[in-house]
Amino acid sequence: MRKSIEKIIYFVFTILIFMVLWKVTGEVWEEFVPLNYKTNLIGLIFVSPIIIILSFVLSSLTFQFIRKSD
Repeated sequence: MRKSIEKIIYFVFTILIFMVLWKVTGEVWEEFVPLNYKTNLIGLIFVSPIIIILSFVLSSLTFQFIRKSD
């Protein structure tokens, strides 16, 4: 039961980190990248998976830090 609750909290935390990274990336993308179908495709194919991986890594590091502090 405890493991399943930890996994649920981990995924919720990962989704929250992803949403923050997505918003920040969107703001930077709007500011510096010209909008056309090629740049949007690059963002979808290359940038989105990097953001997903980064959110899982940051969530994992956060949970490891919390466990070590106990």
